[in-house]
Amino acid sequence: MMELYLLVVLGAIAVMSVIALVNVLTVRSLTPSEHPWDRPLVSVLIPARNEERSIGIALSTLAEQDYGNFEVVILDDNSDDATVAIASQWITRDRRFRIIKGSPLPEGWVGKSFACHQLFREARGRLLLFVDADTVHARHSLSAGVAELQRSGADLLTAIPRQRTETFWEHTLLPLLHFMTFAFLPMPLVSLVRDERLAMANGQYMLWKREAYQAVGGHEAVKAAMVEDVWLARRVKETGRRLAIRYGATAVSCRMYSSFADIWNGFSKNIFPGLGCSVPAMAAVMLFSFATSVLPFLMMIDVAATGGWTSIAAEIVAAQVALVLLIRFVLAIRFDMEIWSALFHPLAMAVLIGIMANSTRWVLAGEGPRWKGRVYNIRNLLVTR
Repeated sequence: MMELYLLVVLGAIAVMSVIALVNVLTVRSLTPSEHPWDRPLVSVLIPARNEERSIGIALSTLAEQDYGNFEVVILDDNSDDATVAIASQWITRDRRFRIIKGSPLPEGWVGKSFACHQLFREARGRLLLFVDADTVHARHSLSAGVAELQRSGADLLTAIPRQRTETFWEHTLLPLLHFMTFAFLPMPLVSLVRDERLAMANGQYMLWKREAYQAVGGHEAVKAAMVEDVWLARRVKETGRRLAIRYGATAVSCRMYSSFADIWNGFSKNIFPGLGCSVPAMAAVMLFSFATSVLPFLMMIDVAATGGWTSIAAEIVAAQVALVLLIRFVLAIRFDMEIWSALFHPLAMAVLIGIMANSTRWVLAGEGPRWKGRVYNIRNLLVTR
């Protein structure tokens, strides 16, 4: 019975390995060699709430773009730090930049979606590029994005930035974003299959055709979603439009979090709501994650320490561990992460399971996800500050 269980888990990990390998071999990148044949006005739209540490760098890199036809609109989402002062410096330097004051957050809206909704109403461009305030852009970020949007025929092009990591916990935990995406979602099917469950997007870089954004209902259609980028991607598939996902390492990078607390809260904000606040789904993900990414390593330690395993069982456990590490090493190489971080995979997944439990607790206990000074009550979609 034990060996049968081990074989089932090995089979699951093998499927993950195949998905990850196919994704690594097929995912396209944004490259500086791509140049758009048409250069419509691009509205670069940046929601900003207490972003004094990063927004100056983001704006300075956008100012240096080799794509000449764009505007930058920043929305101050009621910041109480130096965000507005820093952003305002660019208004006087560059006529392409402007800043607007965000309205108070109404009931039923998540803060980022409402900020993006307001930005859309101010945008003049035929193309809309939503980026986060902590992104850093290469000179070809806009031109490569527009060229790839035109080449692919997509209505929404989303790019996955290179994740910049500095601390131990950033190196250890942030690669899980790639692991949980590229080992489970077959990317080639995203463009080929209409099923909205095979969809994802990254809100750090989302380039829309304006008419497509309006047709799917924009951020207003997902106003209560904590993971608004994924739900917008699903709306694209539901309405029969085309979605393209690219790796944007040479074009855009981002340092999402700078501390363990930020990672804990940021991941907790998204995971349970991202599963539709489904307890069965969350339980299944936690059990699967433990069975495939934590337990094999614990078993391997027991095999080495006690030797009380049959040779077949020990070999299966060794194969499980080897495949999981292979996935992590391959993803680390492809997505410019620290290779050594793969060795801490079981620790990272154990922490992630704890984050999953915390995300569930936030919602079920009535506390709700919290981010940037706001607490969201998922049950009645009210917001307290």
